[in-house]
Amino acid sequence: MSNVEIIGYVASALLLLAMMMTSVIKLRILNTIGCILYIIYGLRIGSYPVALMNAAIACVNIVHISRNLLSKHTFKLLSIKTDDSLVEPFINHYKSDIERFFPEFKLEKRLYVCSYVIVRNMNIAGIFLASDMGDGTLLVELDYVIPMYRDFKVGDFLFNANRNIFKDHGIKKIIALSASAYHTRYLRRVGFSEIQSESGVKTFELAI
Repeated sequence: MSNVEIIGYVASALLLLAMMMTSVIKLRILNTIGCILYIIYGLRIGSYPVALMNAAIACVNIVHISRNLLSKHTFKLLSIKTDDSLVEPFINHYKSDIERFFPEFKLEKRLYVCSYVIVRNMNIAGIFLASDMGDGTLLVELDYVIPMYRDFKVGDFLFNANRNIFKDHGIKKIIALSASAYHTRYLRRVGFSEIQSESGVKTFELAI
């Protein structure tokens, strides 16, 4: 197999992988890398239409990526009750995805100490439910962000930009559990520190 063929196969694999991404940014980044490889591939085999088409697609991707990264996103934290009309339909709609990160979660019709929906650019981006463990400790029951907004910005907004909300509830630290590599990476990214690992479940803590 020649180097040119390898470049073509890798480019095809990246484009296929890009189509599997739920994050639009990740999709465009992988698609751009694939397009660049296809440009090289097209030039190497003398197929200029292939190179030109992929160059155009790469430019479009770069423009959209730049706009997304440079645009100012607006966030809001709205207090909710678990019996609010939007909560159960939202959780049921994303039930299978929620179970990937919170396999033990079950919505209970009770008063959580902290219960919010996070709104991003006027769209519901996620939901946060937490219960009181006593002594100023909060246990995260659900901290879910829908796939298209899963770029850590919602988590940064919740745990870093809005720490005063937790302080107002008398919270001194937040405990979160993780049973997946992605959720572990997310918790570390937004400031949590691992304090325990047992039976595949890791425990994280965030001081407020």
